[in-house]
Amino acid sequence: MAESRRLKPPLAEFEPFLQQSHSDIASHNETAPTKQNNEHHSNNNISSTIDEEKTQSRMTYKTDVIGDILGPIGKWQLKAIFLIYLTKIPSSWFMACVIFTAPAPEHGEVYCKPSTSSVAIGPHNHTDWIKIAHPMIEDPHDKEFKFDYCNVYNDAHEHAELFFNDTGMEHHIEPWQKPHAGDNIIPCENFEYRPEYVSVVTQFDLVCSRDVMIAVTQFFHLFGVLWGGIIATKLMEFISPKRLMLLGMFAQIFSGCLTGLVNNYWLHVFFRCTSAICCGQMYTGGQVIFTDITSGKYKTSAIALFEQFWSIGLILLPGVAYYWSSWTYLYIAISCPTVILIYLYRWIPDSPRWLLKNGMIEEAKEVLIEAAEFNGTPDRIPKDLDVLLQAEMECEAPPQPSWFSIWENKRTTINLICCHIGWSIYIMVYYAWLLNIRVYGRQYLEVNTVVAAISELIGVFSGYYFIMCTTRKWMWTSLFNMVGGLVGYSIWFLPPEIKGPEKVALQMCTSMVAKIAVSSTLCLLTTCTQELVPPEKRKVLGYWSTVWARTWLLGAPFIGALGYFYGKFIPQTILATMTFMGGVITSYIEIPRTHPKKCKTNEAKYPAELSPEIFTVKL
Repeated sequence: MAESRRLKPPLAEFEPFLQQSHSDIASHNETAPTKQNNEHHSNNNISSTIDEEKTQSRMTYKTDVIGDILGPIGKWQLKAIFLIYLTKIPSSWFMACVIFTAPAPEHGEVYCKPSTSSVAIGPHNHTDWIKIAHPMIEDPHDKEFKFDYCNVYNDAHEHAELFFNDTGMEHHIEPWQKPHAGDNIIPCENFEYRPEYVSVVTQFDLVCSRDVMIAVTQFFHLFGVLWGGIIATKLMEFISPKRLMLLGMFAQIFSGCLTGLVNNYWLHVFFRCTSAICCGQMYTGGQVIFTDITSGKYKTSAIALFEQFWSIGLILLPGVAYYWSSWTYLYIAISCPTVILIYLYRWIPDSPRWLLKNGMIEEAKEVLIEAAEFNGTPDRIPKDLDVLLQAEMECEAPPQPSWFSIWENKRTTINLICCHIGWSIYIMVYYAWLLNIRVYGRQYLEVNTVVAAISELIGVFSGYYFIMCTTRKWMWTSLFNMVGGLVGYSIWFLPPEIKGPEKVALQMCTSMVAKIAVSSTLCLLTTCTQELVPPEKRKVLGYWSTVWARTWLLGAPFIGALGYFYGKFIPQTILATMTFMGGVITSYIEIPRTHPKKCKTNEAKYPAELSPEIFTVKL
């Protein structure tokens, strides 16, 4: 069986010619020495012809010996894919940990610090000070009153001194109802914290107008995600994907721990960025490996389902955060498990195609032999494997097409424009929908994070179904997003009399429908973007579409920050609008089915010699 599959080595077709040429020349030299000069000239012509044919053979000889040995999928590939998928878990932790490291303070945990020493605030009277100094405001959505700890009455200190130093304190049962000299309200400049949980907010004073600085920390994390992919791509020009993963693992542990240990805001931001770069190196190198060792529909499945381990990481994150009472310990807790990945690293293979491309034939051969033996298919290894690998290495790759060349015709241009706009919209709303769960209350963060993660899982499998089982996948996912966007608007129409967990559950329902829809479309964008162009241009499109998407991703944290200035339902309204418009735009993408259905042949019905094809007259 191996003999029948073995490919002819390069230049095999020229061997009879070479042997005959040399024998003819030798015999001619013996019988006709007087014609030595003429024969020498003829010999040079033959040699030059052979050299030209050798060069042409190297350029035209092309075979996928790696794909023939590995096959589309096997136990060896499944093991490698699973281990690489695990790198998505710490990546999701570092992205989403801001939900637990920077929760909004609860009532009584933060209040304006008196600016004079005449008002001494302690545990026994800080509640009275809050009632005296801070005005009451009504939430327009749930009609509940709460203290506005970002502002204080202009005469709060005089009023507090009058109350706290009054000998007749027993007569002032409700001091906050005492008349003020005026209703002038000024912003608070200094805050006092009495938190149950030490967070980034209390550590770096990120409340009120400085709440936007929480979005800045997330911005720099996503900035690291952008540069992590770019740096990883450049490093893989001389570092193998497997070694790049190991480099990212060690650097992520070091940088992640420092992110939680520093006591300066800008140092914290810097190490958040470097941690994201390290995570990018891990999963970028891993993705190169599993796309190189799979093919066909199994390669499509591996790419489409890569994001499911991101969602699994989100499900695990609340459990990790539950056991730690400080944001510092939480960063250390999400950094150290990468040590497990370092231990499992030995079972992650390197990319045989990268090794062969960089001249490491022996290393590539070892990987292929290991894969064939693990898969139980050693018969796929040809005896002349070294020759075949050498020939494939010497094949000259076609020149890399430019970015401008992908815009080749009108239909492709329309598809690419819609795809790029879709990337810019969906990548932002995908993360913004997740971060927006902070507005539903700190006491529900754990449950809401798990619900959001499960919604993402449902969305990923929905997108995978559209890819594998439908012909008009872009139309189906676009309609899904239009419905999800409309459902997102319904948060404005929830009855105000509903309170507590029931209210939060309804609010989550209005946003999670869109979250599922967006996740399905992002699965399509990740898997099917490269289908928009011919195979030789897909690498260029894949790289630049990723850079384009991650550049727009930088704006995602600031959508949620608008809630502080304009109301907590405004971010969801913006996200619902973007989700609906994204559905409209991606509905214009038209490409064939990813994996066409296999047509039923007549071989089972007719013998080969009586196939209807025989009796068809083709003009």
